[in-house]
Amino acid sequence: MTVDLIVNPASGPDLRRVPRRDRVDFVSRALRAHGATTVRATVTTGQGDGLQAVRHALEAGTDRVVVWGGDGTLNEVAGAMLGTGLALGVVPGGSGNGLSRGLGLPQAPEAAVAVAMHGRARDIDSGLVSGRPFFNLAGVGFDAAVAERFNTRNLRRGLVPYVTSILQEWRTFEPRRFTITLDDHVPVVTEAHFVVVCNGQQYGHGARVAPDAAFDDGQFDVVAVPHITLSRLVRHGWRLFNGTLPAVPGVFTARARRVVVAHADALPIHLDGEVFDADTRRIFEVRPRSLRVMVP
Repeated sequence: MTVDLIVNPASGPDLRRVPRRDRVDFVSRALRAHGATTVRATVTTGQGDGLQAVRHALEAGTDRVVVWGGDGTLNEVAGAMLGTGLALGVVPGGSGNGLSRGLGLPQAPEAAVAVAMHGRARDIDSGLVSGRPFFNLAGVGFDAAVAERFNTRNLRRGLVPYVTSILQEWRTFEPRRFTITLDDHVPVVTEAHFVVVCNGQQYGHGARVAPDAAFDDGQFDVVAVPHITLSRLVRHGWRLFNGTLPAVPGVFTARARRVVVAHADALPIHLDGEVFDADTRRIFEVRPRSLRVMVP
């Protein structure tokens, strides 16, 4: 069995038992122990490397693609595998691992490799916006600003730097007026700190912004969170972690296959934690069961 391994050595916090420099050797040995006869490894150094690695794997012929990285790395690799029918194996290696946690994947590298090789193939939906795919969450507003700060102003990875980025953006980011159109329904206008279009449930670390979202139901869960005041944060912040965020007064939730989000000023968007150019209007469309991924 030929396995193409793609590793982002810079993603997520450093693991004591698997130093960054040893990630390729560690996973390669584990893959061979689970039946891989040939392992072709690629180490990414920047944006686009994961995409090229998948293209080369497809051209050369491969039985399985396995990726070690965070949600951003998974987004790039999975985007290149859409519609191929090949199963993607995932070794979670990011700061939050929202996609892998939502899929129920083990977070320990050894267990994740076992699932990547011997788990069950599951076909999940993907989203498309402005020609770019996403697989977990796409957000406009405060959460995109947090992602941009975390990605560009932090040398460290992990939960603590992410929380720090949230607090720093919270002090200055102002809510916006969003117009949200769901399928062919009348547009909804709402004041919100951010709007997130969800294929999956969570940002990572159990922070479930869309607790009822399913990866294979053919539709998005849309969540608009109102102005995050100190009072709301103290009274309701815990609800993000126990699956009751939709119960917070003022939180808007809906489901749709096609979503249009518009606002007066140009705002950046994050797709699975990676931030892209600012715009004033975006159309989100679901692509049912377009990615095959290995799950427990």
